[in-house]
Amino acid sequence: MGMVDATEKKSKAGYIIYIDTGGTFSDCIILRPDGTFISGKAPTTPENLSQSFFDAIEVAALEIGQSVDEILHNTMVLGYGTTEGTNVIVTGKGASRLGLITSKGHEDRTLIMRLRAAGLPRQDAMRIPRADKPEPLIPRKRIKGVTERIDCQGKIYIPLREDEVRSEVNELLKEGVEGIAVALLWSFLNPSHERRIAEIIDEMAPGLPVSISSTVAPLVREYPRAMTTIIDLYIGKELKKLLEKIRSQLGEHGYRYPLLIMQATGGLARSEIVNPVTTLHSGPVGGFIGVEFMKNLYGFENAVGADMGGTSFDICVSPKGRSEFLREPIVGRWEISNPMRDITTIGAGGGTLARVEKIANLLIVGPESAGAVPGPVCFDRRGEIPTITDADVVMNRINSEYFLKGRFKLNREKAVKAIKEKIAEPLKMDIMTAAEGICKVLDAKMGSTIRAALATKGGNISQYALVVYGGAGPTHCAGFTAGMHFKEIIIPPFAAVFSAFGAATADITHRYEASPFVTIRGIPYDPTTLRFNFDEVSSLDDLHHEGIERFNRIFRELEERARADMHAEGLREEKVFFNYEILGRYGGQLWELRVRIPVNRINSVMDLKLVVKSFEDRYYDEYGLQAMAPRGGVQIITITVELVGRIEKPLFTEGEYMGENQEKAFKEERKIYFNGGFKQCKIYSMDNLLPGNVIHGPSIIEGIDTTVVIPEDRQIFVDRYRNMLMRYR
Repeated sequence: MGMVDATEKKSKAGYIIYIDTGGTFSDCIILRPDGTFISGKAPTTPENLSQSFFDAIEVAALEIGQSVDEILHNTMVLGYGTTEGTNVIVTGKGASRLGLITSKGHEDRTLIMRLRAAGLPRQDAMRIPRADKPEPLIPRKRIKGVTERIDCQGKIYIPLREDEVRSEVNELLKEGVEGIAVALLWSFLNPSHERRIAEIIDEMAPGLPVSISSTVAPLVREYPRAMTTIIDLYIGKELKKLLEKIRSQLGEHGYRYPLLIMQATGGLARSEIVNPVTTLHSGPVGGFIGVEFMKNLYGFENAVGADMGGTSFDICVSPKGRSEFLREPIVGRWEISNPMRDITTIGAGGGTLARVEKIANLLIVGPESAGAVPGPVCFDRRGEIPTITDADVVMNRINSEYFLKGRFKLNREKAVKAIKEKIAEPLKMDIMTAAEGICKVLDAKMGSTIRAALATKGGNISQYALVVYGGAGPTHCAGFTAGMHFKEIIIPPFAAVFSAFGAATADITHRYEASPFVTIRGIPYDPTTLRFNFDEVSSLDDLHHEGIERFNRIFRELEERARADMHAEGLREEKVFFNYEILGRYGGQLWELRVRIPVNRINSVMDLKLVVKSFEDRYYDEYGLQAMAPRGGVQIITITVELVGRIEKPLFTEGEYMGENQEKAFKEERKIYFNGGFKQCKIYSMDNLLPGNVIHGPSIIEGIDTTVVIPEDRQIFVDRYRNMLMRYR
């Protein structure tokens, strides 16, 4: 239970609930009208995700003595972060018979791919000659080319041959396709041919699912645009089936409002209108939103989040003044165009497997995971290979009798036996040394990942606050931050459900992107500062430009789509605002920068100056003066309209400082294995810690769903929000 009393009166104003499905556990957080909250955690059921959805709600409801029906009847907002789309791709259980219609002569584009090693583990990707391509989602025999051509200015160069379209669609229907994707060259500049093909398909096969690239991903670069369109169709059926099932069951339990879905860009959308492809990798995004919430709460300029769950270790970096997105992320083995929050992930969690490599006789930890089933050996579900959680239990760092408040007993004897037989005996060492070695190897990997993630952003560790979360995060925080001196290390008392909490702080958000392909040349510039000089430009006609009219038209179309969705979401105008962005570059460059801009039209020299200056400032901050290249002019490759509808945020009430004495939270003493030997350590209850309390290591803080391990060189200070700040002694 997070920051609340154990008693509860039935709310009149309504709850806000968010459920986050992870690889091992599903987390639920219930926000009360006064801003306090209750949390619950239940094992994920991969074969039936709707079950773990309601199991997590039930666990949280029991904390306040209510049933699922009582809670949902009084809930006004309910959000969900689902892994279903990602799971469908990983397991290959999406729509098995799809067709693709593309421009004639480009039928092999999705088979050739762009990066042979995309999505492979690093060790396999380094052996490119041996790297096999994935099985295509659509085989060559169901990829059809039709005669047509739009040129790079969006003009029709060759009209669409509708007779060919009908013939090829007929062939696909004979193949028994479940849906058809359409991805033509340059359709993002002129979608008329794709839209006509969709109309013909609907005439010939009413109700057949059709996905066109100019709607799903109207962006430059042919391969990722086509794959985004295909994957949207590939995962759509299973995802929609899951969401329909959950909506139906929610109605049976008395919930009367829309089900909101977390998207990979960091906002919520109604389940009825969300594009399936936007949900991919949306699970860790809730944590990212939570990190930004904490950054603003404490007033830090820069923050980094470290999420160690049961399966993976996710790092998100939130630098000053901007949000980071992956432009063309990799999902499974395919590059797509759908933007996602920039999150670095490695296989490192409580369920990460440890083994001995037989030839070199080396201890290998990860990246494979035991997952929810069978899970760690100590879960007593027929798991046989030791995991990180098993090592923590063996060293007494995790209390086998108090896991999930004692609802889930852990079998320490089986964990000891597994580490002895699988690790200790092959390496000729004692069991405790082997258990500690398992943790140290993984801690070192996670620490290296944090350093690398910050280095790629040009970040200095001392200028960043670190927010640690996930069920295993607080347990290994001291280990993976060894030698790092962050501005502050924050461990929330609800760390185990922090991603769900973060998602509950998210706004309703839709992002709309399109590529206008604007090129502006001939802008005068200062050879000393390498900045453009618009004082010498009196009119847009003084410049060589292509696509400004298209820029304005596409912005207008994106805004129209945004306002339509705003009404579909039931948002009021006064609670909505828009953000505008471009992906821009100097002429002749290959890669773009994402830049927030203050205007959404270019109707004058001043408008253009504001857009270009925003780009110059961002470019200078990222790369420095010597990298600026104004001779090439400026290209605007992609524009973005972001619709944001504000929703209520949780309140963090400040507690009164009660002094350093932590005796009210003391539970017991227990021998814990640290640095080669057992030490008698004090154990504290997380729920009973008060603002101002200080706990010196070596010691343990036990919560319902997580454990904070404090070695000798660290201490915990409980701040006014009852968050735990880990510092060096």
